Amino acid sequence: MTQMPGENTGLKDSASSADILRMAAAVTKVCNPELYSLQDAIRYAKDTAQASPGFEIELVRFLQAKCMSVPLPLQAVLRGLDVLGGVLEGGRFDESRLITLLRPFMRSGDPQIASKCALILGRRLSSVSSLNGIIDEIDDNIRASLVESLWGRKEPEVEMVLRAAVRDSHPRVAANAVYGLYALGVDGWAAGLERLVGHVDAHFRVAGIQVLKSSGMPDALPRIKLLIRDTDADVRHAAFDALIHLRDHGPKNTPAAA
Repeated sequence: MTQMPGENTGLKDSASSADILRMAAAVTKVCNPELYSLQDAIRYAKDTAQASPGFEIELVRFLQAKCMSVPLPLQAVLRGLDVLGGVLEGGRFDESRLITLLRPFMRSGDPQIASKCALILGRRLSSVSSLNGIIDEIDDNIRASLVESLWGRKEPEVEMVLRAAVRDSHPRVAANAVYGLYALGVDGWAAGLERLVGHVDAHFRVAGIQVLKSSGMPDALPRIKLLIRDTDADVRHAAFDALIHLRDHGPKNTPAAA
């Protein structure tokens, strides 16, 4: 395990040039996956953020500036975003400002970057209603990540969003919504699953198989066996893969934990 630096890298209320330089050094370090493990990087970042409440904003600004001028390696950007998510875990921050700062990343041409930002936002925002205005302006895959980010959240509006997303025109969005409802233990998932596995579009049937595979519901095996002889090769391959997975790991007796 990497030894964590002992110096105080936080900015004070009135930041000196030395404070700013130390802050920049801290941000650069936590974004380097070769320097620290993710756990160590998050701990280092949390220590810095405790001394400097605006640290997470500085981290976002660093990633934005580097992506726009001298592109960072993808792994450095993803590490920085992972660290950001860890720093924000259970913390207090300006949500509207965070949305503003992360919005450019959600428009990134790299789906990994955009999806990770969507997950960070969905899991860290205190209210699902804060996502209003974001969902309509992003593409299907990122919208699917936002739906995934709602897994495990218990607010009443989460169920409403998932029920609406079950009828989405994109298979991954609909599948994530079905899984989310199943994990919540509320009705609505069964009809959504039937729509997926019986859909005329093979992409939806594959998505339905992924829900059965991930949830491991007690009747997943017989449902998947029906799709082993599907007319589409991708569906047959997905069904065979899921069948082997469930035979190795066994079905679950309760809704999957998100």
